[in-house]
Amino acid sequence: MKTLHHREARFLLGICLVLGPVLMLSAQSGEKKWSLDSDTEGKPPAGFTFARTGQGSEGQWVVKKDDSAPSKPQVLAQTSQDKTDYRFPLAIAEGTSYTDFTLSVKFKTISGEVDQGAGLVFRLRDKDNYYVVRANALEDNYRLYHVVSGRRVQFAGANFKVTPQAWHEMRVEARGSEFRCYFDGELKITAQDNTFKDAGKVGLWTKADSVIYFDDLIVQEAGGRSALAPPKTQAQKLVDELAKKHPELVRIGLHVTPPGSADNIIVASNVAAKIGQKSDPEDLQAMKTGRVVVLKEGANFDVTLPLHDAAGKVIGAIGLTLKPSGGEKEAGAKRRAQAIVGELEKQIASKDGLFRS
Repeated sequence: MKTLHHREARFLLGICLVLGPVLMLSAQSGEKKWSLDSDTEGKPPAGFTFARTGQGSEGQWVVKKDDSAPSKPQVLAQTSQDKTDYRFPLAIAEGTSYTDFTLSVKFKTISGEVDQGAGLVFRLRDKDNYYVVRANALEDNYRLYHVVSGRRVQFAGANFKVTPQAWHEMRVEARGSEFRCYFDGELKITAQDNTFKDAGKVGLWTKADSVIYFDDLIVQEAGGRSALAPPKTQAQKLVDELAKKHPELVRIGLHVTPPGSADNIIVASNVAAKIGQKSDPEDLQAMKTGRVVVLKEGANFDVTLPLHDAAGKVIGAIGLTLKPSGGEKEAGAKRRAQAIVGELEKQIASKDGLFRS
């Protein structure tokens, strides 16, 4: 075997040192998950660096056992209870650099008198420049911020119950300047912002004296820069399945009042242009009276029925435009529509469930 000359060996070593980071970046594409189960309990985990935005003491990030953890047995806990208000401990995942991605984590708020805030940071340049989406169990809200030179500015948010001492999941999707933030699988925030356009690190965030447990930090790199596709709700999925199963339905419209809205609108339809339109008087009549309304629309029957959940509670209305079957009369079209809607209602656990993606 030919022995390498010292000069050749040094040359090859140099190539390896230069190519090493490139290979690491290439290997990063796809999904990455941080597992804590091989780390030592009571010690900081491997693969993270720790920092703090604002004032006060540094955070205390340690691995702990938790029998309730989504991925047993260990979690990453921020345990410092420094009550300094403008204090944001960070756990930054080493070797990460993402622009367009889906980032998620499961978390449980343990305690906090000043705050009980848990967050995901992304496109992080340094400890004072990044995006963060966070949930707060004291304030019952969900907020999206950019932090510039250590100054935190909210640009989107939503208000809802964040139950303390319970596991939740937060997830953010980023594509260019577009962001979508989910909580327990439900879309809560849609926003745009151009503060940080370039790739940055990802990690975890808390505020003030928040003691938080984290588990299952996962990032999935997007295949390329593209706009976020509109999320498909459970309501739309049910309509799509109904249209596929019943090709005789010319038009389907699900009429429900969305959370936080005063208007009853079409929340799902097999005709995209109809989605978002306010409900007609016959739709509201069917919902309020519980009676079926049948109208003739050309050669077709337009049947509007009250919409129930699986428990039998009226949650809205549904409009079906049916092609007539043979010499079918109004009464026959009504019975046919009721049977079709009966199939659908068995799959609706609750009104709120219709809006989950």
